[in-house]
Amino acid sequence: SDGRERGEDDTSFERQSALFALATSDILMINMWAKDVGRETGAGKPLLKTIFQVNLKLFQPTSGAKKTVLMFVFRDRTKTPLEKLKETWEADLDEMWAGLAKPAAYEASRLQDFFDLQYAALSNYEDRPEDFAAESIVLRKRFTRDAPEDESLLRDGGAGKLPGQALALSMVKVWEVIKENKDLNLPA
Repeated sequence: SDGRERGEDDTSFERQSALFALATSDILMINMWAKDVGRETGAGKPLLKTIFQVNLKLFQPTSGAKKTVLMFVFRDRTKTPLEKLKETWEADLDEMWAGLAKPAAYEASRLQDFFDLQYAALSNYEDRPEDFAAESIVLRKRFTRDAPEDESLLRDGGAGKLPGQALALSMVKVWEVIKENKDLNLPA
C-alpha cells in the first residue's frame, strides 16, 4: 500500500498487515508490476525481507510441513516471457533469503522449504482488455478443483487444519503477537 492516504511514515501497519497475511494464509497473492522485477524497492523486496525474517522469528515454521503458497502475479506483462520473469525474481528471492538474519535453527534453510512459489502474468487491463480477461479466467481457474493438478493452488487441509470455531481466536492471537513485535516498527 503506497497511496497518499497512508502518509509518508506509516509503514508499521503495512509491515504488520503483510506479516498477518503471510502468517494466516494458505495462499498469499502478491500483485506486482512486471516492470518492477529486478528492482529493489519497486518490487517490494524490503517489505518481503522484513516479513520473511520476522515470520521465522515469531512463528517458527516447520520445514517440510504444509507450505504457504506465494502466488506472484506480474501485472502489465510486457514482451518478457513469464519464464524469464520467474528466473529473475527467484534469483532475487534466493539472494534476499540468503541475506536474512535467521534464527540458528533456520540458517541452512531455503525459501522453498517453507513456501510453494507460483506465478502468473496478466496483460495490461486498459491496453489489452480481452487478453487481461482471458488471463484472469485462467488464473481464477487455478483456485478451483477443475484446475490441472500441476497448476492448482488448492491444497488439502490435512493435519494442522484449524476447526472453524478456532479460526477467529487463532487470528486474534496472531495479530497480538505481531502488534507486540518491535521489529516491525522500524522507520522506513
